[in-house]
Amino acid sequence: MSAITQSAADALLALPKLFQDDSPLEFAMTTPMDCERVLLSQDRREEFFLTIERGNKKRVRLKYQTRARKVVVLARLDLDGPAHRNPPDSPYRPNERLPCPHLHLYREGFDDRIAYLLADVPQFIVTDPTKGLVWLADFLGFCHVEGVPAIQTTV
Repeated sequence: MSAITQSAADALLALPKLFQDDSPLEFAMTTPMDCERVLLSQDRREEFFLTIERGNKKRVRLKYQTRARKVVVLARLDLDGPAHRNPPDSPYRPNERLPCPHLHLYREGFDDRIAYLLADVPQFIVTDPTKGLVWLADFLGFCHVEGVPAIQTTV
């Protein structure tokens, strides 16, 4: 388990973040990908990592993840992967299987093992559920990422 309190995780997620550099963000539309970019707090004291992953076996599966302190997953959006079963002692929908899309949020004592239905996370606003790039923009907004560089799509 990670040694971070819930209040620290909530504060880190709410902290405005900027991309370390403004080079274009590459987004593969159909091929497998695993992209990681560094984000910084505005005062540059905190470092975060944005991971964009498209699976090898099921190409339409997309996962966006924001990490703090290199290993603490603050938020992860699973768009089209397998259903997730919450732990039996979860404070949210214990032992329930949640289909994609769902959002994993850091919870003290559980790390990122608890998934939430998007309808139950009112701060996460879905603007167009049919487009992966829009999901990315919505996720970045939820994670308080500002100054998003241009996104270049590849096949």
